[in-house]
Amino acid sequence: MNLKKNLHRESRYEENELNITPVMNIFLILVPFLLLTAVFVRISILEFSLPTSTQAGEAQKSQKNLVVTILAISEKGFELTTKGMKIPFIEKKENNFDFQTLVDKLKKIKKTHVQTEDIILAPHVSTKYDTIIKVMDRCRENGFFNISISG
Repeated sequence: MNLKKNLHRESRYEENELNITPVMNIFLILVPFLLLTAVFVRISILEFSLPTSTQAGEAQKSQKNLVVTILAISEKGFELTTKGMKIPFIEKKENNFDFQTLVDKLKKIKKTHVQTEDIILAPHVSTKYDTIIKVMDRCRENGFFNISISG
């Protein structure tokens, strides 16, 4: 009689066994998926400092001498506009943008307006991203560190 009870208990335990195969399959799919999607989430930190009250006063004084430089990028070339200077249109050479002439003109503007570090880029809708990046690099190399993009 005792043997029958023991056999009956063992059969009950076998029926209640947990099948973890489906759970393992889910983890096998979820873990790589989560790892792959986590790569695309990036947090960028922008470092900036707010001006002090003395710097704000100096900024108001320097606004009188504010120089706005605008660089328009079109399908035909570059057009530079700045205060007090007439700069001729920089056309493409052999279907490529003339970056060397652009650099020369930027240096000329920087010599005339030493304090200015601001430039506004106005690319045409069809301008390639690579061209905009190259122009931004040339601007930074020539002392125009504050670059804004206008559309």
